[in-house]
Amino acid sequence: MAPYLVLFGRAFPTYSLLALAGAAAAWGYFHWRLRRRGENPGRTEQAFLWGVLGALVGAKLLYLLPQLPQLAADLPLLGQDPALFSARYLTGGFVFYGGLLGALGAVGLFCRRRKLPFGPLGADLVPAVPLFHAFGRVGCFLAGCCYGIPAPAGWWGVTFSQALLAPNGVALVPVQLYEAAGCLLLFLLLDRLARRGWSGGQLLPVYLSLYGAFRFLLEFLRGDEARGFWGPLSTSQWVALATLAVALPVLLWQQSKRNHQRQP
Repeated sequence: MAPYLVLFGRAFPTYSLLALAGAAAAWGYFHWRLRRRGENPGRTEQAFLWGVLGALVGAKLLYLLPQLPQLAADLPLLGQDPALFSARYLTGGFVFYGGLLGALGAVGLFCRRRKLPFGPLGADLVPAVPLFHAFGRVGCFLAGCCYGIPAPAGWWGVTFSQALLAPNGVALVPVQLYEAAGCLLLFLLLDRLARRGWSGGQLLPVYLSLYGAFRFLLEFLRGDEARGFWGPLSTSQWVALATLAVALPVLLWQQSKRNHQRQP
């Protein structure tokens, strides 16, 4: 739709601008939550920065994982044509699930090093994740990446004319907007639960279970092959199944425990 936005006479990638806007929104939400609880956000805001760094590393690694054979074959380019190698593998190309797992690992490490409980901190951080993600998926839509399959008969489709990645002139399922809407609803749900006193340890399996199921189904509407496949399923579908296998039993156990505690 609009892969670049002209500001002050210069063209900026729309995806990058939306990603920055999403990061700013997530940071603002996290800061507001800390202030609302009467905490000094100085120390705990460092966890947000750890999460951002972990997300960048994890998102890039999972992007490169399906391309390892080709990457190994292209290693000579590091000496022959570093710019080409960088364009192929280092600039751009991020997978959300890799970023999510990287962020969780980084925040967990931060809590361990600083001897902070994850519960209060996670209650502020977990809802911020789908908020950021919603902005990112709108950026994907405007940039024409992560695009959908050709729209079946009777479906609403969006036709790109200036996309750099999506096929132009073909009505495609706007899967990016579907995911953005789902992430926004998930943010509202998690924020509501956080306001009711749910801890980060309770919110995390809710998020991983609901998003995992949603993402697994949504992948069937994706048309971009670059996301990588392992057998019949995409990389993100396998990761979604793995997170569901861990998060769903925890969620059901927690719900059973809450029901038992409510009984007289």
